Amino acid sequence: MVISHFINVSIEILIYFLVSILCLFIGRKVLDWITPYDLNNQTSIEKNLAAGITEAGFYIAMAIIVHASVSGVVDYDMFSFIDSEDPSRYSLLGAELITTAIYLLLGLICLSLGRRSLDWVTPFDLNKEIETERNVGVGAIEASIYISIAIIIHGIIV
Repeated sequence: MVISHFINVSIEILIYFLVSILCLFIGRKVLDWITPYDLNNQTSIEKNLAAGITEAGFYIAMAIIVHASVSGVVDYDMFSFIDSEDPSRYSLLGAELITTAIYLLLGLICLSLGRRSLDWVTPFDLNKEIETERNVGVGAIEASIYISIAIIIHGIIV
């Protein structure tokens, strides 16, 4: 009984870990999509600290959103595949993973819109300041916008 419970919990932890890593990978692809310059080149070859700070802020924001997604409330009644009389552990897990995916998608949309909004409201060329001028302050501003949006999303979800 105890061993069976331990195995089930271990499987769930492994599944959530893999889903979280997948979410970070998807988030990185979205960051590549919303950033007009080549982040890999800027951070690894050019050693651009401003671009690195921006990327780090995005990863922190993604971690906050993934945490909210995984620990958020799930309305099991909206999933028809869950037997309300005797729900199985894995059907509940399936509902939680679907909810996590939805929250992650909404979070990525909000982060993308946040970057577009920041680009729109700043009186300077955000991309030029980070890519060409290597302005660490502007990289920190962009990172803080990502983190701020993620904290707001976390508060809404949890």
